[in-house]
Amino acid sequence: MIEVEEDQERDLRRALVAKLTEDGSLRDPRWIAAFQAVPRHVFVPRFLLDRTHTNTYEPVDATDPAQHREWLERVYSDEPLVTRVDGMFSVSSSSQPSLMADMLETLQITGAERVLEIGTGTGYNSALLCEGLGTDDQVFSVDIDADLVEAARGHLDGLGYRPTLATLDGAEGYPDGAPYDRIIATCSLPRVPVEWIAQTAEGGLILVNLYRDLGGGALALLRVEDGQASGHFMPYFGGFMPTCTIERIPGSELLATHRTHEDADRDGVERATAMSEDLLKDDTFGMVAALRVDAQRLGLLPEGEPEQFWLLGRDGSWAYQTTDKGGGLIAVQGGPIELWDQLEAAYDDWTALGRPAREEYGLTVTAGGEHIIWHGAPSGPSWRF
Repeated sequence: MIEVEEDQERDLRRALVAKLTEDGSLRDPRWIAAFQAVPRHVFVPRFLLDRTHTNTYEPVDATDPAQHREWLERVYSDEPLVTRVDGMFSVSSSSQPSLMADMLETLQITGAERVLEIGTGTGYNSALLCEGLGTDDQVFSVDIDADLVEAARGHLDGLGYRPTLATLDGAEGYPDGAPYDRIIATCSLPRVPVEWIAQTAEGGLILVNLYRDLGGGALALLRVEDGQASGHFMPYFGGFMPTCTIERIPGSELLATHRTHEDADRDGVERATAMSEDLLKDDTFGMVAALRVDAQRLGLLPEGEPEQFWLLGRDGSWAYQTTDKGGGLIAVQGGPIELWDQLEAAYDDWTALGRPAREEYGLTVTAGGEHIIWHGAPSGPSWRF
């Protein structure tokens, strides 16, 4: 186990718990005690830091005397810590403690529940679950990466926690431990697997972040009843790294593909628009747009031209917004789907509903896997995902 100065580590851990409590992320004495009892530094002996925000990572290692203090202070700060990267993308991390706390509080744990965690990662969240539930026997965790699972097992075992860990694709759930009263995903998936619904006890809860190329942080709490799962999105942003089964394509690569595509519509159709990229900065509309528009965004500053904001679809659809010579906003779009029209339609619908907050939207997943997004209640305005 990593050696640290006990008084310093204890003080930093207490300070983190105090911050999470003061900010309202920690409320239940069960989880306050769990965060106080479980040392995060054991699970993150090394992380990668992008100091310049240019996808250039440098390691910060507990074993390096010159880095030890920074390592420990960052471990006990309220920030996510990247632990593994693959090319341009980070693929594993220790999640932001405040988000972990919010999600654990959201699970409405009483102590009797059987919990399945999708995405073992470093093992820190599994340890919090074991501590919060007061037992290892009710905690199950799966991850597709065998190396991560074994590293997490070692960290957990060193602290005396022995939940059931397994290496498999989290989309399959973990049938051997079913039924579960709670399923919590600390990775992002494009859809809620029907296998999870089948493995959740009647009345049980599923907490999951829906992956969208546009982001949005849509975190849904679904209750399983009568073979389907339904519930509202959380009022807070809950974004996670997608499962490694999702192909992540850099925006620059998509843009290059679109620009070289020998398509009759490659020049696109231009028209005036009232929308700008700034509207996506709204916390709720950013989520609504991500759920409605299947694209990622990219900002460009062409030499000698106004800034451009691009939407890029995996199917070859594209759109960008810029300004004309008179300073007016224009949109140009092409490809199979008119992405800018979709974005404007999503904004118009959101505005017509009175610009509702995140938690006023919900999701229903049927036993057959159909995903329906709705406003207010399942019987309210809705669209298929």
